[in-house]
Amino acid sequence: MTQPAAAPLPRTALIVGAIIAVGYGVLIRVVADLKILNDVLLVMSLAFISIVPMVVGFLAVRPTEKPNWGFALMYPWILTAVIAVITGMIGFEGAICILMALPILLINASIGGIIALLVSRRRLARGPGVTAAVVIFPLVFGLMERRIPAVYQYRVVESIIDIAAPAHAVWRQIVSVPEIQRHEMPGNPLFIRMGFPRPLSAEIDREAVGGVRRARFAGGVLFLETVTDLTVDSLLSFRIAAQTDSILPTTLDEHVTIGGPYFDVLQGTYVLEPLGPDSVRLHLVSRLRVSTHFNWYAAMWADAVMGSIQRNILEVEKRRSEAR
Repeated sequence: MTQPAAAPLPRTALIVGAIIAVGYGVLIRVVADLKILNDVLLVMSLAFISIVPMVVGFLAVRPTEKPNWGFALMYPWILTAVIAVITGMIGFEGAICILMALPILLINASIGGIIALLVSRRRLARGPGVTAAVVIFPLVFGLMERRIPAVYQYRVVESIIDIAAPAHAVWRQIVSVPEIQRHEMPGNPLFIRMGFPRPLSAEIDREAVGGVRRARFAGGVLFLETVTDLTVDSLLSFRIAAQTDSILPTTLDEHVTIGGPYFDVLQGTYVLEPLGPDSVRLHLVSRLRVSTHFNWYAAMWADAVMGSIQRNILEVEKRRSEAR
């Protein structure tokens, strides 16, 4: 009688799972970046950020005969992180994209690991057909997803700061912003450390409705801000148009480019609320557009990034206003 094949040694299973999972993850990323299957799978899709990491987690745990819950949950994290590092080193992903995507990638990788555990414990079909079906499932899902248009979601982000200075002093600091030096930036903001361009200056050609404010950020990022409402010492509102042609290729990758298909800043408003003769509460409000198949997740990051930028700008304006 033929003896059943011995279960692979744990170390062997770990190595096999790692090679298959990492190889699959990197290959899918290369395919997506080269747009080989552009009509089937995009990086900014549910298929890529949800289904692909599930498959990675599944492939990582699948070779292990009797995985435990801790292994199924955590081992896919290690391999997902390895894939992120490799694609970052190759240049497919910037630090900002990796930072934003990693939480949801890790969660879905664990889900894939748990699926592999349940399949193993119930002794469901362990043949190559099941694994092959799992491997191609992101492409099938992506093909169906491509037929559904992305939803446009509009967000409002407000930041507030109190300034111990009269309204006219604060107004002079917001209507035009002279060059911001590095030492003026408060602390070391996370998103700037990760590569998001820091604000540099803003210059207005005339203080009236129809005037144009040129807001510059590092890396060639330029916004043309057309004034739509203005009351001196009280209100400044403008329509924003990102000049995408001016953004250097090395500044932001296509997935987080402002004015791109997935994210844009549409409007900005400063409101000066008097608290006393020498005190002002300054509001900075931005209206954003997020358009992906996972707006519930992308909007969270859009709010966080925009809120961080606004707080940094307000801190600079507060310090300058109070100093003068």
